[in-house]
Amino acid sequence: MWRRGYSRPRPPIEAAPVQRLPMPVLRPFVATLWATTGDTHVRSACEHVLPTGLMHLAIRLGDTPLQLPDADNGVVEVVGHAVVGGARDHYYRKHARTPSPTVGAQLRPGAARALFGVPADALAHRHVALGAVLGDGTAALRERLLQEPLPQRRIDILEAFLATRLPRPRGLHPAVAESLALFASGHGVAAAVERSGYSHRHFGALFAHAVGLTPQRYRRVLRFQHALDAHRRDPAGPWARLAHNAGYSDQSHFVREFIAITGIRPQDYRRIAPVAAHHVPVEIRPWTTGACQVDSVQDAGRH
Repeated sequence: MWRRGYSRPRPPIEAAPVQRLPMPVLRPFVATLWATTGDTHVRSACEHVLPTGLMHLAIRLGDTPLQLPDADNGVVEVVGHAVVGGARDHYYRKHARTPSPTVGAQLRPGAARALFGVPADALAHRHVALGAVLGDGTAALRERLLQEPLPQRRIDILEAFLATRLPRPRGLHPAVAESLALFASGHGVAAAVERSGYSHRHFGALFAHAVGLTPQRYRRVLRFQHALDAHRRDPAGPWARLAHNAGYSDQSHFVREFIAITGIRPQDYRRIAPVAAHHVPVEIRPWTTGACQVDSVQDAGRH
């Protein structure tokens, strides 16, 4: 029986992560806490992980660390077992051959400074070992998680740890908080700058320190997310209508942005129909050790 507050949807092929909201004191900084068991049927050797505009924290509890293959040269970056993924505006590739029990959190704007003591733009567009920002406490945290077999309890342990990282009460800069609300309601960067009363440059620096992306890049991801959500609600809907409703100038603009952000064409995404919206399975070239290709794709993915 699942504890109150947890959800475990049942996709057609594989179980989704156990996930829940954090305790109220963490909610300004943590959007979701989640855990997986690693009991996953591998459908592909690689995934394209799509951007959300938010940071992520993940602690892998299996033997295999996070591995990020470069499609151009086949070099595989080994990041570690406990990592922070900075905000980004395009996909990254990861090896998916060996599923690992994992516990993690999706982090809101402002979390980098509050929880790790660094500006978000210092972590943007890359993965950083959690120990680099937390120090020696990372190993002890992972050891505690390894001793607990239940995913729900692992979430509780991570939540309690993050709560100890909270500084004295301090929220987002008011100009950043207001701009996030403006962007969510469809306003542009110029409107946010004008409302802030700051110069364009100063406002951009404030925003990037809190969010990890410039205002323009954040809005780009937000627009893509709206389009992706619309496609998931209506997978057979015409791309032209979706592009218009999401705010793209035309379908060609939408296609260019989609490829730049995901690494694949919209029709490929529709054909793959990944179980998890932001995890798109792709294959590894047999003649390399780590590079991924998109011209041979699977029909289903895993989270």
